[in-house]
Amino acid sequence: MTRVKKTVDYIRELCLSDSREKKTLGERLKKQYDGWVETLSLEDFLAFLDAVKENKAEIGVAQFFGKFRAYAFEEYVYRLLKAKVAIPSPLLLFWGEKCLVWAAAEEEYVMEFDISIGKKAKDFVEPVIVFDAKVELDSSRLKTALASFAILKKWNPKAKCILTYIDKKLDETLLKISHNWVDGVFQFNTKNNESRAFLAYVAECLRRF
Repeated sequence: MTRVKKTVDYIRELCLSDSREKKTLGERLKKQYDGWVETLSLEDFLAFLDAVKENKAEIGVAQFFGKFRAYAFEEYVYRLLKAKVAIPSPLLLFWGEKCLVWAAAEEEYVMEFDISIGKKAKDFVEPVIVFDAKVELDSSRLKTALASFAILKKWNPKAKCILTYIDKKLDETLLKISHNWVDGVFQFNTKNNESRAFLAYVAECLRRF
């Protein structure tokens, strides 16, 4: 895992706080974190995410709170893939790495994707599959993801682009249109848990390697 700041770092900051309330919260979140990391249960993970949301005021700064939840979901998807999907050599699983999306002559352009599967080359990944993980999928976030996917597919049409999300707040028509650039869209929610279908789809994509 190469994400510079991870879920445990946000929890550690709470545990090291001078505030007694924040310390207590940090200790509780650490127990929940250890729990879902071990079980990889979606219910356990969502309970952890709910606890973070319920204590937004205690956690503080909006950016801190937002990244806390976002990185936690990325980590959940990363750990799920690592534990449940056999990735054939020489491909590897990456979290928060720069990926090559264009190259010509001596020029190269890279973009960061939440999670990727590919080959490590120089200081970047040559991806065969990229993943975007959204806690809350709205129109703005979807359009940002689509732009990244479109750039990658323009250069490498065979690359697979997969979107995962927990909750959505957008027009269903836009989500349907997105399938022109997204190979798979999967929801991770207790009311609509598509995690098994997600894992099966990724495994199927990797069979050609």
